[in-house]
Amino acid sequence: MRPLLTIITILSVILCFGQSASFKEIRLKPNSKHYNSKETTIIFPIVLTKNSKIDDLINFRIKEDVFVPENDNQSLKSVLNEHINEYGLVNLSYQVTYNRLGILSLSIYFEGCGAYCSSSTRYFTFDLSTGKKVSIDEIFLKDKIDSFKAIVQLEKKSSLVKYKLEERNSLLNKEIDSVTYDWAISQVDENCINQFSIDQFSISNNSIQIFDPCQFPHAIGSQTPTIELKYSYNSISYFLNPKFRKILK
Repeated sequence: MRPLLTIITILSVILCFGQSASFKEIRLKPNSKHYNSKETTIIFPIVLTKNSKIDDLINFRIKEDVFVPENDNQSLKSVLNEHINEYGLVNLSYQVTYNRLGILSLSIYFEGCGAYCSSSTRYFTFDLSTGKKVSIDEIFLKDKIDSFKAIVQLEKKSSLVKYKLEERNSLLNKEIDSVTYDWAISQVDENCINQFSIDQFSISNNSIQIFDPCQFPHAIGSQTPTIELKYSYNSISYFLNPKFRKILK
């Protein structure tokens, strides 16, 4: 009897680690008063596993985080129609970066247009065996995560120091004017370089990427710095929770 239980346990672990998700898409066109296009520019993903309760948990969390509806019970169809017709949603797309071994990581990009257009991206990582969103704290060891945060924070600051030097060169070369330069530098110094978070992230087959962008006003959006915070699993293996170290490597 005991060998049989052992086999069943091993098979359960294999099935859990081997699980992946599939997708169904809701494809819609924008309202012509916001964006006159005959193309389907709004493609919203519905995550499907072999468990409807897990599907509901995942899809509810995505709907809530992307649209932040006032009523939790508002249907996805209603939320999408509201954002298309009232809030100017004109583009929405998704990208899956990891979908195996019981873990799903994806991002959703969306753009809305009113007086001007603005966009944002939300990042999700789910445990497909429970339907729960995986937090960054679960991926790293409790006594190592502060060390990892320090590495990321230092890299972000270094990237922004480099950006400021590049902006200075652009000013000296008359590629930008002094007003734009001063505004961009003040945005970095006052609203970005000393603010830090690793809560937004995605995982791929080879690395984890942290997203902690600077938010610039629309008028100088073209000057927004690019910050890439990407780390291979080999380089951060020491910091990883053993569960995720096994899955990700």
